[in-house]
Amino acid sequence: MATNNKVLFTFQRHQWWQRLFGNHLRDLYQRRITLLQQHPDLPPPIKALFSAPLPQPLTLISQWPLLAIDFETTGFDAQQDQILSVGYVSMMVNAVDLSTSVNELVNSTAIIKPDSAVINHIDHAMLLQGQALDEVMMRLLVALTGKVGIAHGSFMEQGFISTYLQHKYQLHDCPLLWLDTLPLYQSLYNTQILHHDARLGSARCSVGLPEYQAHNSLFDAIACGELLMVLIHKIYGNKAPNFGQLLKR
Repeated sequence: MATNNKVLFTFQRHQWWQRLFGNHLRDLYQRRITLLQQHPDLPPPIKALFSAPLPQPLTLISQWPLLAIDFETTGFDAQQDQILSVGYVSMMVNAVDLSTSVNELVNSTAIIKPDSAVINHIDHAMLLQGQALDEVMMRLLVALTGKVGIAHGSFMEQGFISTYLQHKYQLHDCPLLWLDTLPLYQSLYNTQILHHDARLGSARCSVGLPEYQAHNSLFDAIACGELLMVLIHKIYGNKAPNFGQLLKR
C-alpha cells in the first residue's frame, strides 16, 4: 500500500510539473492549430513551419535540432526598420554544424544610418547585390521548420519574423519556439548581472569564449550557438536539461 501511495504521489507530482512548465508549449501548440485553421490557404512551406512538432516538457535539449539565428537591421523597431542581412546555422546542443551556415544580404532601398554602417559594415551598394526579402525569409523559415530558434536577445529576431509574416500573409500570431541565450546568461549570474555587460561578445568573454568579429549576422549566429553550448554546460553540468527546465529559467 505504501508503495502504491508513493507511485501515486510521483505520478501526481509529474502531472503537476508538466502542467506548470508545459503551459508555454501547450499554448504554442494550440496557437498553431488556430492559426492553421484561420489561414487554410497559406503556402506549403509556411503550413509546414507551423505544422511541425514541438518538443514536450520532458524532451531533452540534446534530442532536438536547433537553429541559431541573427539579423542585422536598420534599427530595433520591427514595424519601422528593415532587415539588412540574415545569418543562421543548424546545431545540436553539443555541436554547431558549420556546413549549414547561411549569410544573406537583403536587396533593399533602406536608408543606411551612418552609425549603423560603421557597426555592421553594410552599405547601400552591398544591399543592391542582395537577394529579395521574400526569398531570404522563405529560406530561413524552411530552415527553421522543426527546430527551436536560438538567439541572443531573441525579441529582435522574433519581432522581425512576426512582422514579416503579418505583412506578407496577414498572420497576427507567430507561435515559434525560441531559446534566448541572454536570460540564460543572466540567470547564471543572478543578482550579479548588474555588474556584467550582457551583450553577446561580453557574455562570451565572461564564460571563457574567444573574441569574434561582431555585427556580422552569420558570425553572430555562430557565436550565439557556441554561447548556448557553454551556458548549458555551466548551468546544468554534464546532464542535459529538458525543455521544461529551460523554459522555466
